Amino acid sequence: MASSVAIIGVPSSLGGLPLGSEHGPARLRQAGLISRLQSAGVASVTDFGDVPVPPRHLRRNYRPARVMDIEPVARWVAKHAWRALAEGMVPLVVGGDHSAAVGSIAASSQSVPGLGIVWIDAHPDFNTPETSPTSNVHGMALAIAAGWGPAPLVRLLGYTPMVHPERIIIIGARSIDGGEMANLRAAGIRLFDAEHLERHGVRETVGEAMAYLASRQVRAVHLSVDLDVLDPARWPGVSTPAPGGMTATDLALAGALVSEMAPIAAMDLVELTPPEDVDDHTVEAALQVAERALGGPAAARRTQLEGASGSAA
Repeated sequence: MASSVAIIGVPSSLGGLPLGSEHGPARLRQAGLISRLQSAGVASVTDFGDVPVPPRHLRRNYRPARVMDIEPVARWVAKHAWRALAEGMVPLVVGGDHSAAVGSIAASSQSVPGLGIVWIDAHPDFNTPETSPTSNVHGMALAIAAGWGPAPLVRLLGYTPMVHPERIIIIGARSIDGGEMANLRAAGIRLFDAEHLERHGVRETVGEAMAYLASRQVRAVHLSVDLDVLDPARWPGVSTPAPGGMTATDLALAGALVSEMAPIAAMDLVELTPPEDVDDHTVEAALQVAERALGGPAAARRTQLEGASGSAA
């Protein structure tokens, strides 16, 4: 059986500035996300539409969104993702900012045995309210999944951690706050940073990362891709650019390699900020990584995951 994908839009920039990432889901749909996935070999693509998101109005004195504003969005994301997983589909959560991953990881970790996280991002997003220089929740998303941070989000579905830190790896980070690095070390998160990527290349880095997860009995992965892992000099359509970074070709290759080495149970594709893009370069990069991660061999890998889940039941 070929894989099925459910698209879940999260048009939210509540997790942090600047505004603009809320337009990401609509732009990717307009650019042919569904048809591109189908052409890549995904047999069935269902669009679940967008989750409800409260409007955001910037005032002169900016204050980060409150957890109480983000929590209902996360619950809607979890609800949609859980439904997709229950119906045998891979949820593709399209942001919006990276706080969308809180809800999607909550659902996949509850639904998929032996889940690990592959976090591809220029930032580890492992701050807490105590260490964050901005208090923006999109910079805390992975920490929340690992059990660190605001209790309403950490315990979104009633349990913590969503995924044990030893089953989490980060690839491509190059902008890390001091307190955030201390958190990563204390939690025991395995980091394959941008320097590691440059020194060893994409194939070796992803291979080493996936071997590490396999040694921790990870049977399937939640792939979370923040497009700011790309070099903003060529792919500028992101919310929080950091100098340097991956090429679109290497990011697509990383997605393909992950899918070859483990079934992808769910995927986030976040932080596309169309107002910052030039000639849709970043839009195209987003489409390419989705195609490579979820199409082709990924369809067969998803069949393996479905079979394993059925046997466990």
